[in-house]
Amino acid sequence: MSFFSLLKKNDPSFKKNLVFFFLAYFLVLFNYPLIRASTTSLFFEAYGAKSSPAAWAWAVVFLSVSIFICNRLQKSRNVQKVFMFASLFSALIFFGGNLSHLQENKIFAYFSFIWKEICIVIQVHLLLGYANNYFKKEDFKYLVGPVGAIGSLGGILGGLLTSYLSTHYGTRAVLDVGVLFVLLPFFSFLGTQNIQSVQEQKNSPVSSLNTPELRRYVFLICGMVASAQFIINIADFKFNLAFEKVIPTSDLRTAYLGDIYTWTNALTFLFQFLILPFLLPRLSEKKLHLFIPLSYMVCLILMNLGGHIGLWPIAGLYIYFKAADYSFFSAGKELLYQPLASAQKYGAKYLTDMLVYRASKASIAVLLIYLQSSFILDMMMGAFLIIWLLIVVKLFGLHQKLFN
Repeated sequence: MSFFSLLKKNDPSFKKNLVFFFLAYFLVLFNYPLIRASTTSLFFEAYGAKSSPAAWAWAVVFLSVSIFICNRLQKSRNVQKVFMFASLFSALIFFGGNLSHLQENKIFAYFSFIWKEICIVIQVHLLLGYANNYFKKEDFKYLVGPVGAIGSLGGILGGLLTSYLSTHYGTRAVLDVGVLFVLLPFFSFLGTQNIQSVQEQKNSPVSSLNTPELRRYVFLICGMVASAQFIINIADFKFNLAFEKVIPTSDLRTAYLGDIYTWTNALTFLFQFLILPFLLPRLSEKKLHLFIPLSYMVCLILMNLGGHIGLWPIAGLYIYFKAADYSFFSAGKELLYQPLASAQKYGAKYLTDMLVYRASKASIAVLLIYLQSSFILDMMMGAFLIIWLLIVVKLFGLHQKLFN
């Protein structure tokens, strides 16, 4: 059964719900380049790129608190209302950041920069949580591809609009439009059907990982996720430092970032819907997971060889790392969960996607506050890539023992 046959067999209310969900998801991803580019440019203008790791560390703290609050609210309110509260609060923060920048009050620019990541994570978290609970499991697997396509398309168009608005009207105009699009997904999400809140798990998520070898298997996945986040965040910081030096003004920075996000989403789209469907049936899981860090290593070498020709080698590294993370690594990580039982998948995902993902982002952000030399950053990326490769070898040795 395909996505189109799924549409044919369902009733009009299902199709209506699906359209409103897709539209809300599209608008969230469409808005992200607008908010991210504008708040980043204003932050660089006020604080400089070297201050971004400290802001990233604070973002992880605020994100953890925000997710906890959202999960608590869903026990007594439907997800649409929680989404509304989150969207209104985010819009107020970004509007305040833009207004305070005109009054030369830098603190709101700092908090807007922090909140841009929290906003997108909360909105996507609530939308995908709703989809997982509303759509049947056998139907949802046919919706994953179209959801990814809708998100990538939104990111591409949002990036193009960001560049256009910044070039013609300036960074603050981009943020003004971004504030509007923070709110618009809520109006679409209102059109979806209410569902009963999911009850809280009674048992600890990790209690399902009840054997030493299974815990070791998940621990190795955690190590791989941490290594990937260390490398991507180092590449992000390296790009920020070079970007700040080469692009002199806020409006030019916003337009340039719009182009970067357009290319990132376009490459993600290409990887997800042209490359991955061809590779997955022909490539073993182990080869896929070896390919990712090896391709990163090749890109790192090429960047250093072409470092004298301007910003694009570093920008190209950043674009590829992000696109590969959203496509190859995301798909490969999900495949690692497949042999596990349902409760074990929940425990593994909780550890990797909730705890380790955030802890690794926070810890590398703290490290980057003190280590900012370009040579040291390259050495760190190289070291973490080697660690990643060693983890993959260990992981699939255990994978074969447990599941083959």
